[in-house]
Amino acid sequence: MTDTRTTETPTTEVATGTESVATAVTAGEVVGNRAPLAYHRLAHLYPRTARWWRPFATLGVAAGLLLALATVLGLVAVLVILLAPERASVPAALTPSVHLEDPRNPVDHLLNLGLLALFIPVVVLAVRWGGGQRGTVHSVVGRFRWAMAMRAAAVVLPFYALVFWTWMALSPPEDLSVPPFDASLLAVVVVVLLLTPLQCAAEEYAFRGLPMQLLGTWLRTPVVGVVLPVPLFMLGHGYDWVGQIGIVVFALSMGFLVWKSGGLELAVVVHTANNLPLFLASPLSPTSMQQGAVDPWLLLVSLTPMLATTAALTVWVSRTHGVGLLEPVRGYGRASRAALVPAGAPLSPAAG
Repeated sequence: MTDTRTTETPTTEVATGTESVATAVTAGEVVGNRAPLAYHRLAHLYPRTARWWRPFATLGVAAGLLLALATVLGLVAVLVILLAPERASVPAALTPSVHLEDPRNPVDHLLNLGLLALFIPVVVLAVRWGGGQRGTVHSVVGRFRWAMAMRAAAVVLPFYALVFWTWMALSPPEDLSVPPFDASLLAVVVVVLLLTPLQCAAEEYAFRGLPMQLLGTWLRTPVVGVVLPVPLFMLGHGYDWVGQIGIVVFALSMGFLVWKSGGLELAVVVHTANNLPLFLASPLSPTSMQQGAVDPWLLLVSLTPMLATTAALTVWVSRTHGVGLLEPVRGYGRASRAALVPAGAPLSPAAG
């Protein structure tokens, strides 16, 4: 009898333009021709990952991981309450505020940002264990493209910082005050610098990457995967209708960038550039972490750089990868073109 078991070939690196792609092919699984796929359709690289039930399995694994994390964190909180000394003897800098809204409290920042950052491993492991895909949630090359992210960050982060601090100078908050430069303030700065990129990345993995790829298992169009998670993203922000307009535009812009660039990197960069100045400046305004009514002028100030940045990155990605403005970057996940398409065989039409 013929042995039909699948075996993994060794992984190598193949240069493909500006990015290198890992070649890892499962013998007996890759059959026939493969055209490169858009980010939301990467489940269709292999028949086994494109089965109709994969999105449900992925969500089930994600729910299980979140439940496990909640259980562990709950037990830790109970132990801290039972074993810690009296609250009065604990320094104020190490005690979270009641509503986690004190911008000068490093523990508030640690909890607000750190708990959200946990969504990164949850999403990555859910896609791996439930969806059967390795690395595709990052990008069309099966990994986080650090070169792309760093090149974009070198321009986008200073641009957003300039816009923000200019606005702060021209229209300072009513409760503007300078806190004492002490260990607590230093801890806030360190926590914000370390955790804000992770918090922003986690929201992109959870609200852009995961929904787009789950829905892309069933649907060719990326529109549903971009639009459908927007209400969920809005629920996580307690602004009035003016502020929610900004949230909607931001979510749609980031979803477009993910589809266009073939990965989460640029959305993570823009999200970080948007949040980092806000969190770093928050100790200057005691009410800055409280969500609610938003000045329409502030909405205009926030939308302008975001839309300009989205447009500029769209042009940059198009030129760098040689695709049209409304054409996405496509890829083969961790497998290279040579591995998925037999030598001399014509490419079949892309599945997405």
